[in-house]
Amino acid sequence: MLPSKLKTSIATWPWQETVQAILDGAQQIAVPAFVSTLCICIVFIPMFFLSGVARFLFVPLAEAVSFAMLASYMWSRTIVPTLAMYLLSSEDEYHSEEHIGEKMGFFRRYQQGFERGFESFREGYRRALRTALHCPGFSPYVFLAFCGFSLLLIGVLGRDFFPKVDAGQIRLHMRARTGLRIEETARLADQVNGVIRETIPKDELTTVLDNIGCLQRHKILLQQRGNDRSSDAEIWFN
Repeated sequence: MLPSKLKTSIATWPWQETVQAILDGAQQIAVPAFVSTLCICIVFIPMFFLSGVARFLFVPLAEAVSFAMLASYMWSRTIVPTLAMYLLSSEDEYHSEEHIGEKMGFFRRYQQGFERGFESFREGYRRALRTALHCPGFSPYVFLAFCGFSLLLIGVLGRDFFPKVDAGQIRLHMRARTGLRIEETARLADQVNGVIRETIPKDELTTVLDNIGCLQRHKILLQQRGNDRSSDAEIWFN
């Protein structure tokens, strides 16, 4: 409900009908817009229960979308009605019969085509909603049936963040004597590389990569402290 003083001031404005229409429209969609915003934000709640690399990747994205949706709702209640008042203050009502016979441009044809399509969609939605309201006991069964059919997708949905692939890559972790200089570790890694090249045929071995005595940043992120000393080395080959 609007305060009496605000109602009196609105009545004195030259475009009071437009302002009243904006206030009525904003009041009517307040609850539906708020519920739809919460529904979108609720979808991202499971992201906060993830762990590992998926949590580091998806939690910031979920927070960004949630904060953006809440901010958009706040602007829709404040800035959008204000801008609508200024944009519609000098607009006249459009009467299609006054423009019969005029040559229509591309944008007007597109707008009218869109309005016809939207009207047909809205009428279809009205008929479906009318049917659901006249048969209130039927709608819950349709919803439960839809949920039941959704459970059939469990067997085909993926459950891993990274898909299982056979890259043909082998990772070998080598740990030498504690305190060994990195030059000696590199010499031992060369000996291991020689054994690998002798064991695997040349046509099946593409690359050999040594990572000696280096703490990789992505391992700090994933809590993997496997190669953090000068006597450690990792050998990747495929």
